Amino acid sequence: MDDRDEDSPIKSVRKAVDVLDALASARRPLRVMELATKLRMSQSAVSRIIATLAKTELVYQDDETGRCHLGLGLAVLGAKSLGRRNLDRIALPVMDEIAARTGFYVGLGRLSRGQVVVMRALPAPLAQSDVTLTVVAPLHACAPGKILASGMHRDAIVDLLSAHGMDPITPNTITDPDRFLESVEATRRNGFALDDQEAGHDYVHFAVPILDHHGAVIASMSAGGTLSQIGDSDLPTLLQTLNHGALRVSRQLDYDGEIPLDTGALPAFAAAPG
Repeated sequence: MDDRDEDSPIKSVRKAVDVLDALASARRPLRVMELATKLRMSQSAVSRIIATLAKTELVYQDDETGRCHLGLGLAVLGAKSLGRRNLDRIALPVMDEIAARTGFYVGLGRLSRGQVVVMRALPAPLAQSDVTLTVVAPLHACAPGKILASGMHRDAIVDLLSAHGMDPITPNTITDPDRFLESVEATRRNGFALDDQEAGHDYVHFAVPILDHHGAVIASMSAGGTLSQIGDSDLPTLLQTLNHGALRVSRQLDYDGEIPLDTGALPAFAAAPG
């Protein structure tokens, strides 16, 4: 292997991204040798990339073990990227208004690199103007994932599930592709998605679609809370409020239709026992 070829500017950037992807997908910190084997690169090339990324805290390498994992610098870059897109600027005021009115957090969900990135607006007094709470969740285990999948072709959904797996997060997590596809079909029919303790114990999450000028699903708007909070709330009103908020955002993206919603498909939630 010719390290000079690996050091060419464009290829070096590609290799650095490959290293970050490998660390992101690994279930534990990796040594340089493991990364080199995984990526079929020379150890010297991987070592140079790690050293460069470590200088900007995009990667952290333990001095004693030599093991590497993603650095907090990536979180800083990710946080700074939020709130700057046209959709963010349109949706955030609507989300803040709904959070203040309902007392639930409200999320804006999008698909990135096969996972769901949810930017949340928090209800007062938790909300702080200089804090953005972001959650990354697997497609198969959250309500926004079902909404985003509802705008995709069946084959594309299956490919994503195959590429990223369907690990169980709780006993309620859907881990069978056919069951997930059935859930996506129900989402299309009902106009909303439900995560019933699939991403977290005692935690329920609802989502509705945001549509662009073509009527395509480009994002989700969601709200959720504990089982006791959901059980004590007026679910049809909460879902209608979400639907109205998503429609307001969609209208500003030049969507001129309606977003159908069947609140009659809502399940009954009993408040969790004390």
